[in-house]
Amino acid sequence: MSNKNGKTVDNEQRTDTIVGIVTVAVVLALFVWLFVSMSMRGNAISNVAFDGEVRRGQEQVFTADVKSSKIKDGETVKWIVNGETVAEDVYKTGEPLKLNYAPTKSGMNYLTVQIGKYNKTAFVEVMPPQLTVSAPNIVITYGDELPDFAYDCTGFIDEDCREMLDYNGICYLCDDNCERLNCDKLDVGVYKLSMEEDCCFKDYQVNYVGGTLTVLPKTLSTAGYFVKTYDGCNTIENPQICLKGVKAGDDVTTKCDKLYFDNKNAGNNKAVMLANVELVGKDAHNYVLESAAQGAILPKQVEISGLVIRDKMYDGTTRAQIDKMGNICGIVDGDSVAIGNLELSFEQADAGEQPIKLDNVTLIGADKDNYEIIGIDVENATINTTIWNKIFIKNPAIVAGA
Repeated sequence: MSNKNGKTVDNEQRTDTIVGIVTVAVVLALFVWLFVSMSMRGNAISNVAFDGEVRRGQEQVFTADVKSSKIKDGETVKWIVNGETVAEDVYKTGEPLKLNYAPTKSGMNYLTVQIGKYNKTAFVEVMPPQLTVSAPNIVITYGDELPDFAYDCTGFIDEDCREMLDYNGICYLCDDNCERLNCDKLDVGVYKLSMEEDCCFKDYQVNYVGGTLTVLPKTLSTAGYFVKTYDGCNTIENPQICLKGVKAGDDVTTKCDKLYFDNKNAGNNKAVMLANVELVGKDAHNYVLESAAQGAILPKQVEISGLVIRDKMYDGTTRAQIDKMGNICGIVDGDSVAIGNLELSFEQADAGEQPIKLDNVTLIGADKDNYEIIGIDVENATINTTIWNKIFIKNPAIVAGA
């Protein structure tokens, strides 16, 4: 067959062309149908969601929501990771799709949730597990021996453990520039503890956490017992203070003009406040002093003067009567103290001038316990006699018969 231009058209070629065009159209239509179908299936389920980083060996919660009413109760839900089904469930309307899963492979993973012919796939970057190597936090007192600075290691998964590490993990003291410090003598303060950052183990991501060594001041006490005699004040002027607990070779002394008892009254095992004591010397900053010591305030010893005993007639007894009470000598101004009771007697019952013997004395007043009577200044008194006394004395039977 010839055309108007004199060219011949082959019927077979025309047929082949038509067939080719139809084939291409069918293939394109098929691809469009598959794309639309897959899109519709994918849109039936929301995107797979999770919070934060995903790490190998660390359980994570993955969720998705059903968005199509075509998915009915009782459909089998499958969770597929890298082509392997890791969990199955049964769908229930209104409940989210949920998977608790600890990835077993680091790197890019693909996770698919499938319900019947519907599915949704998410690509998840799984990070390596974290291994944390930590220096310790240690507290010691100045002068103590340094302990071992052993590191700790956490974050192992599966059957992994610390014994598998090829890591010396030696911790050391360092300054702010990570330069090692000499440990011969450490003053009070806070020091950094660090370690070599060369730990490698499988695919773990290793984190290093520094520690601290805190050196606290050493507490000193005072040696001895502070004693004074009652004087109406609670102070000890210019005290001699000896320290107990100073490390050999350290330069530490005290500076203090006075100490204070908790009150002015006499007594034993009384608290002595040390707040006024200052530690001095080049090593003083490494120490603190206890807040209190112990001591005693002894009662003040006083005498009674001006006491007068009345002369009496002989009666065969040593009984004596006070004519004038007298006064207590040495009472601190402002104190309330007085003689409450005196029990006295003649040393002998015989007639004549006799010494007076103190049997008992009682003090009264708010400050009475701060004093101790050690003597009485009293003159001798006389036991007088008559002729009748003489007769009775020479003839005791007469007295007895009477």
